[in-house]
Amino acid sequence: MKLILSILALLSLQEVLSDDVGRAYEWKDIKLVGVKTSAYNPEDVIPTGVAHDAESRTLFFGIPRIFPKVPITVAELNTRTYNSAELRSPPLNIFSGKSSKPLTSVYQPVIDDCRRLWILDVGIVQSPSEQKKYPIKNPALIAYDLTKQNYPEIHRYELTGEVAKTPLGYGGFAVDVINPKTGCGHRDETYVYIANFVENAIIVYDMKKRDAWNFKDDSFKPEGTSTFTHNGKEHTIQAGIFGIALGDRNKQGHRPAYYLAGSSTKLYSVDTKSLKKKGTTLKPKLLGDRGFKTEAIALAYDPETKVIFFAEADSRQVSCWNTKKELKPENVGVIYSSPRFNFGTDIMVDSKGVLWFMANGQPPIDEKLVYDEPQIRLLKVRTKKAIKGEKCEMK
Repeated sequence: MKLILSILALLSLQEVLSDDVGRAYEWKDIKLVGVKTSAYNPEDVIPTGVAHDAESRTLFFGIPRIFPKVPITVAELNTRTYNSAELRSPPLNIFSGKSSKPLTSVYQPVIDDCRRLWILDVGIVQSPSEQKKYPIKNPALIAYDLTKQNYPEIHRYELTGEVAKTPLGYGGFAVDVINPKTGCGHRDETYVYIANFVENAIIVYDMKKRDAWNFKDDSFKPEGTSTFTHNGKEHTIQAGIFGIALGDRNKQGHRPAYYLAGSSTKLYSVDTKSLKKKGTTLKPKLLGDRGFKTEAIALAYDPETKVIFFAEADSRQVSCWNTKKELKPENVGVIYSSPRFNFGTDIMVDSKGVLWFMANGQPPIDEKLVYDEPQIRLLKVRTKKAIKGEKCEMK
């Protein structure tokens, strides 16, 4: 009886923590509009990244070609067409953007302050059976204009040399528009910061100069190994720097870049002023430790509340920390917790102050994990509402 009461109490707590969070969509397998299901396995269509354009209310998904017969690598979903209250598992549409070259494999989409959709095509597929169909090519950063119909491609840069080493190690990336108020041209002052969790490096791309370089630092390395538990089995992961989020700009247009390693509970920051200088020496700052079993591969900063949100890997939760406070476990709150939130893979704050976060149940391991219920879960909540009454709220 005590055990049953304990379980009920735990479930009740999880419901309280999740009360303000709205379940946007969930899928066990994903159908694609305009693609015959006989041509692919819907269970292999597994998104790893998501971005929401608040103006058009459109979601964009990165769907890497990890498994065979994945027909598209970028998809979109208009939330006006598919209301989550009416349809929990809608089909996804083929990306309507116009690319100058076919896309090979995309893990994450990012929308910048100019309403440009950026993707990083890694140029290689993970499935051996698909490598003949998709020959290896240079990874490329590509931007599309979301303010125009059919999202024309407006920028493309191929990564080569040292920065193109181990493209399957690319993790999250952040786009830094130095001054969006002065206009957003094709060659404005914009930088892209890319994490490589295998090389333990940050790659910097200067859009104006069309040049790229990388930095390495001990703080980019994994602290050890982390685990993901599924059906009682532990899967080991060892990942270096994985997630990057940008803080507030100063008058000079510089800002802190917050980052974490996939196999670490520590959080660091580095001034983007130094990242923008090729060949300089970085001076990272250790901000603190979030606590036991709080490893994450994705984080997002909210400029309105000054809070960083973390989509955690094995804890089945989303945590938060206010950057105005000291970073220690006592100051880390939990805004969402559910046993069904398996492996948080991406998190972002859109231009309207809504936090979106996703779990896909598939950590970066060789084995494909099998689930009996929907494991791809996308949720949303307003940031101000999410932190109310939590440790990350400033009172």
